[in-house]
Parts: sequence; structure tokens; C-alpha cells
Amino acid sequence: MRLLLVEDEPLAQQRIRSIIGRNFPDWEVIDAIQSIKSLKEHLKNTGNFDMILCDIHLADGLSFRAFSESPELSIPVIFITAYDQYALRSFDHNCLDYVLKPIDEKRLVKALEKAVKYHDQGSKSILNQELIDSLLNNYKSKSYKKRFLTKMGNRYVFISAENIAYFYSEDGLTYLVESGSSTRYIIDHSLSELESDLLDPLKFYRINRSMIIHLDDLIEIKPYVNGRLALSMNTKAEANLVVARERVNEFKNWINQ
Repeated sequence: MRLLLVEDEPLAQQRIRSIIGRNFPDWEVIDAIQSIKSLKEHLKNTGNFDMILCDIHLADGLSFRAFSESPELSIPVIFITAYDQYALRSFDHNCLDYVLKPIDEKRLVKALEKAVKYHDQGSKSILNQELIDSLLNNYKSKSYKKRFLTKMGNRYVFISAENIAYFYSEDGLTYLVESGSSTRYIIDHSLSELESDLLDPLKFYRINRSMIIHLDDLIEIKPYVNGRLALSMNTKAEANLVVARERVNEFKNWINQ
């Protein structure tokens, strides 16, 4: 199987390559590109590959723009993205499967195995009711946590998700910081759980390994050393809030959604 990989985050690109290498050693990534401009050029010669693995948010916009200019595209596309709100729209662009980040290896392997069946059967139609039903059940109606139960002294307190400035981890504990007051509370969720299942990705973003911010509390973005970004929040933070270099492009796309 010959693949075109469209991904502008180096770490995500590396993880996808490693998963393919472990599970499908005979497959070949023909090229790895990072922009809509490059994708448009490759779509002019789709005979060079059998499948496309494609992020949706790229540095220069949504990859859908490139696919919309290639209406006769016949090869399958597996979209790999941190955003679930584009799931139904992906069907307009030969979507075979839709894999959410952070990438789970078993989930991606399942999608790639589906591509093998598609390729072997020479299918002319990618759409299938099973996938449509799955997307409708898992993405369209997905709800997120509206409040968090925390403990303060000998009493319990509910903090609305709308009133949270950011989450951070320290010494094995996860804290939420309340907007305005800067009061912090310990919660029983890891940052990974918050990022993947509990928080609305349109409002919350994990800027580095130890912090998730709320968009509504963000007031300023400045360049920082080594290609990173420094953030200023409306709620006072004890430490610098810095976007990790490998997340900068995705963060900009998230801000610009």
C-alpha cells in the first residue's frame, strides 16, 4: 500500500509512521507533506498512491479546501484530527474513517485494516452505513463536562467549566484554576482524560504537557524563545504559560477556528 501523509505536526507525523511501520511493514509512505498547497499538487497525480492519511487543520487552513478542488478523487482518505466537529463534513471528501487525536494505536490500525479491505475489494463507494452510524453516535451528539466537583477544606464545591481559566498538573496532581479569583482546586482527572474525553476542544486547548487553557480567559499571545508562544491570561498565573513548539501551528489553527 502506497500512502500520502498530510500532517504538519512533526510528533504526530512520527507517531503515524511508527504505527504503520510496526503493523504494516510492507507499506510505504510515498511522501509526507504539511500544507494545502502541497496537497493540491499531489492530488493532480493520485496514481502515485493508494490512500491518503490527512490532518484537517494545517498551517495554511483546512485540508478540505484542497479536496474540494478534486471532485473526481477516487482513492480513500482517512482523516486524523484533534477536532470532532468535522466528522460529517468529511464524507464530502472520500472519507473512509475519522480518527481523533491523541492517536490511539489500536484505533488507527483498525482504520488502516479497513483500507486494506477497501483496496482488495476495489470498492467504488466509500460510504457505508456502519461508519455513518458510528460518526452520528460518537461525534455529532457528543457532550462535554459542564462542571467539576472539588473539595475545599471540609466542604465540596462545584466549579462550572465556563468559570475555569486553566488546568495544570504538578507533582502528580491535577488542579483547576478558577477565572478571576485564581483560586486553585484539586480534581480527580488527569490532563489526558480532560483533553480526550471531558473538555470541549473548541474552548479548551492543551498548550504543553502540563497545562490546558480556556480560550475565553486568553487575552494576549507573544512570540517566545525557540519558536514557542507566551500567553497572557485574564486570570493571574504563577508560572509562564508557554505553548510547546510542536503545538504552535495547531494552536494557531485552534485560535483561528
